[in-house]
Amino acid sequence: MKVAIWDTYIKRTNGSVIHIDIVVPEEVKSELTIYSYGKAYLMSIAETGEIDADYCQYCHAEEPTAQMVNDINNKGFSIIRLEDIPKELPQNPNRRSMILHLRAHYKNYRFTDFKSITDTELLKIISAGRDLQSRP
Repeated sequence: MKVAIWDTYIKRTNGSVIHIDIVVPEEVKSELTIYSYGKAYLMSIAETGEIDADYCQYCHAEEPTAQMVNDINNKGFSIIRLEDIPKELPQNPNRRSMILHLRAHYKNYRFTDFKSITDTELLKIISAGRDLQSRP
């Protein structure tokens, strides 16, 4: 069995972002089904949030772990909870936190390849985004 990994970002009411991977059998292709699994997970942790194509996308396929297989056999899906991403970028952020911040909070950067972008350029992008958000 191979599983499909759907990289998912869900904005919380406090502005931070929950980052999860929704894991389903590779043959499951219905986005509505996958979104429903994400919603079921949110309900199980007493969270709310929207899951849609802008923030939930197929990432890759891989061999499942025993836990993934067990979850899929019992619920039809598995969730990998990754780190939550705060609303605000921490002081003196490292490259990884800047990229996660951009992907989680700005959908136009969700699937950007940042390899050729310097840390200074990342900070400029983030600063420009903040300026845009504060405008009426």
